[in-house]
Amino acid sequence: MSTKRGFAEADNCPNSCTPYATYQEAHEALQALKHTSPANIIEHSERALLTVSTQTLPSAIRQIGVRLATIACAHPEPNSTYIAASLIRALKTAEPSIRCEIYASLITLHEIKSQFHTHLPHQITSELGQCVRADVNHSQHHLRSAAVACLQIVGGNEGVRRFADDAHPKVRQTVLSAIQRQQMVGGDLGARMYGECVAATLDDAEQVRMIAVNLVWAIGSQYAEHLSLHNLRLLDDAFIKVCDMVNDSSMLVRQRACLILGRFRRVSPQYLEQTFSKQVMSNLRAVPRSLGYGRNRGLHSSKFHKRETVDELRLLDSGAAGAFVHGLEDEYQEVRDAAIESILELSSESPVFATRAVDFLVDMFNDSSDRVRVRAMRALTVMGTRSVIYLTDEQLSIAVSAIKDSSQAVRLRIYEFLSVSVVSSSGLQQLMCAISDNLEAYSSDLLPIYRALKLVGANHSNIITPQLTCTLLNISQHYLSREARIDDVVYAGNVILVINTKRATRHAVASVLPDYVFGHLPYLCDKYPGCLPDNLAEYVPAHLPYVRQMLVRPTPDAVVAQKMSDDDEQRTSALFDRMRCVLNKACGEPSTVQVADDLAQSARAFLLSATAECRQKAVARYAELVSVSVKIQVMFESQDSMQVGELFGLTSRLMNGSYEIEARTQGLDPLARISLVYLRVLAHTAWLCAHTLEHDPRVSAKMLKELQHRATSVSQTLNTLGQFSAAKDLSALSNDQTRESMQHFVREFRALEFQPKSQCQYARAEIQPSSRRPQEFDHRFPLRIPIDARLFWTSRNILVRITLPTQATRVWRVPPHVVKPCGLMQSSLVWDVEVVLPLGSGEPAAVHVAVGMECASDVPWSDAFVVRAVPVPVSYDITDYYKMHESHVVVEISSLQTVSVSPIEIRPQASAHTRI
Repeated sequence: MSTKRGFAEADNCPNSCTPYATYQEAHEALQALKHTSPANIIEHSERALLTVSTQTLPSAIRQIGVRLATIACAHPEPNSTYIAASLIRALKTAEPSIRCEIYASLITLHEIKSQFHTHLPHQITSELGQCVRADVNHSQHHLRSAAVACLQIVGGNEGVRRFADDAHPKVRQTVLSAIQRQQMVGGDLGARMYGECVAATLDDAEQVRMIAVNLVWAIGSQYAEHLSLHNLRLLDDAFIKVCDMVNDSSMLVRQRACLILGRFRRVSPQYLEQTFSKQVMSNLRAVPRSLGYGRNRGLHSSKFHKRETVDELRLLDSGAAGAFVHGLEDEYQEVRDAAIESILELSSESPVFATRAVDFLVDMFNDSSDRVRVRAMRALTVMGTRSVIYLTDEQLSIAVSAIKDSSQAVRLRIYEFLSVSVVSSSGLQQLMCAISDNLEAYSSDLLPIYRALKLVGANHSNIITPQLTCTLLNISQHYLSREARIDDVVYAGNVILVINTKRATRHAVASVLPDYVFGHLPYLCDKYPGCLPDNLAEYVPAHLPYVRQMLVRPTPDAVVAQKMSDDDEQRTSALFDRMRCVLNKACGEPSTVQVADDLAQSARAFLLSATAECRQKAVARYAELVSVSVKIQVMFESQDSMQVGELFGLTSRLMNGSYEIEARTQGLDPLARISLVYLRVLAHTAWLCAHTLEHDPRVSAKMLKELQHRATSVSQTLNTLGQFSAAKDLSALSNDQTRESMQHFVREFRALEFQPKSQCQYARAEIQPSSRRPQEFDHRFPLRIPIDARLFWTSRNILVRITLPTQATRVWRVPPHVVKPCGLMQSSLVWDVEVVLPLGSGEPAAVHVAVGMECASDVPWSDAFVVRAVPVPVSYDITDYYKMHESHVVVEISSLQTVSVSPIEIRPQASAHTRI
């Protein structure tokens, strides 16, 4: 079937096409369609349309046919307009379940390709309108819901809103979803829809109320200055309505309401402050019953309101009262988390609101959930960076109790919070007593505590007096003080606190310090870098010149380190220039084995440099691949001595390496990316030439067809980018795929220049070292291996690969929710993997752990065989052999981490009948 067939041919399909006869056949086609070449996509679309129109087939098979036709429209080859028209014509005779599927597909086509206003003939659009208008009144709610969603295509939102009062919640949810979809694409909803959305917040169905809360916020924000029936700004009225939803019976609705509260901007301060008070404001008047909101009854409906008197205050008017108090006291931690995040967002709107929020967020330090406690501390830390937080004695007592938390994550967050807080003089002594206990109890918290004490000292310069300094350091003003131990962690913390005060206070503090404290300063500066100020020498007494000299000297080996850094940069630059020279030679003229070896050696030497940039490392790895391509060319020059196994290994390295560079290097420009794709064409061609010598011809036929498509596609891209010579070679390869032409392409192959931009980054992962003590395991039960890694410049499609002592590998896909952001373009991966280990010899062994990422293949079928690096035996079934391997390429982004394991010795127990 031509991709440009007219609508008159809608009922005529070629005799060569047949519908899918079984559910398994249709399902397999659906799963494989995204990896199919364009020719097969057209064939699948024809068979899918035949399947939909065949009345004798079961409904399940015809539903899959509709999905197949929809997925085919995502590719440029099939005529999506013809497919949409065929699906519309099938609506008249289809069963309700099939019509539901067709309506969903038409909505997808409308959103992706906007078919229904420009491409479809008026007759087809009219047929769709007739079917939709007939199905919106159908007795089955599934069909009504699908038809109402499709009604937006032919009738707009005005037609959809008529069904907002449907008896079934699924239909009402569809109506609100259609309205929300229009708002998300920038449509004008109109202020008059506000009353209907408010009425929908009182719906019995949870899913309807969740969408209604979003729409109340959207309309209230879009028409902020309009007046509501209570003579309030529409923005303030929407804020009150959403606050009221915090008391909803559904946890999901309460969570959604708390999240949306943080999206409001420019809310009146009195309503913001009311969220922390359970007392209803006196200026909110009662409203007569006739002024209530109701679904589909405009702004004057009273359908959803029960008995009220003039003396009673309506709940909707007092909805803002205590909204965040209820959110923070909710029984579900998801709601409490959402409330904390919204409080943080709204704290930037009003300083008074932020001040009132501190007391409630500090109370969350006593929450039963570690996650909630950490989130509250993080929110207070962010608020403290905007303006310093002043803690009362009661709030300080709560914070001090949180310092002793058993969770290190909580302790680290409380240190950060205290670094942006200010307490009283007595409170500072209480705080230092608690910190002293932690310094002795948790050695791993040493540096975080010292960094926090540096900021605490700067914030309390007016409190840290000479008298308080003498108290903290046990300095007697009348007797000779005993010198403190230089390795005392509590003493070091007190010194860091008092010495980091502001300049004026530091002079007064230095006047009461004994000489041994100044003598310890050089050691503390070297031991704890970044925890002491830089200009300490000016505060040292004149009779201690050696201390001044030690403080003003450069940091240990700083001069030598700077010189070594300069030498490394010069050496790196020289290595890169040499490698670039050899690479240009290999890309521009016929090369030899000597050139390939020189290029590989210079690239490996450059990669050992510690000062290399990400762009330069990418070029070095590309140089290694070019050396592999030269070796492949040399093998084809001397074909008599060609080693097929070695050639398979080289093509596998070339294919894997090109995918690794493309997947790990973030920010590659199109020309650099096509250079890597061009290397894959070489690997594909060379593997195919070697495979046709003695192995399965069925694979060769399939891969030859995919090579033609690959060469044509890459040739078009090269022409667009101005690489006409390489494009000409690929055009010749796609037109003539004989064995001689493929060998000629390999011999005459010249790699393209690879010059990525300077701002590119390299994705990597660092696995935190595990305990040195071997983990004991019982071969009868799974062993849990903890994975703790930090990801840089990547967070998607993460894999964990474990190599067992038997050299067998296991791969796990990491769930997306496990990877959490922890910094700028950084993510943390904390996960446990269970693996069953064999008993082995009973001796301790090692398990190797690596983190990788999964990248999609250009041509999954062919690349799966090339990456495998072995030929396909003739005895194998091709489809089963292909399914044994992944259609994606796995790229390792971390070094191997070794985990020592030791089997538990299992001794047989003596039975009661054993003779002694």
